[in-house]
Amino acid sequence: MPVYEYKCNKCKAEFTYLKLRVDDEPLCPACKSRDVTKKISSFSCSGGGFPGSGFGSGLGHGGGC
Repeated sequence: MPVYEYKCNKCKAEFTYLKLRVDDEPLCPACKSRDVTKKISSFSCSGGGFPGSGFGSGLGHGGGC
């Protein structure tokens, strides 16, 4: 179950959302608007990985964005 980061286009609040099903639509917890945009997670694009894991080490394991 992936957790996504969103930003509300109405009130500009930023929040995370646990998506349980493909058709789940996030609702802004601050203003209850459905006008939200999914952000690109800094974790998924950092390319740093964890020490000793081999991820993000530039050894052909995919790297960052």
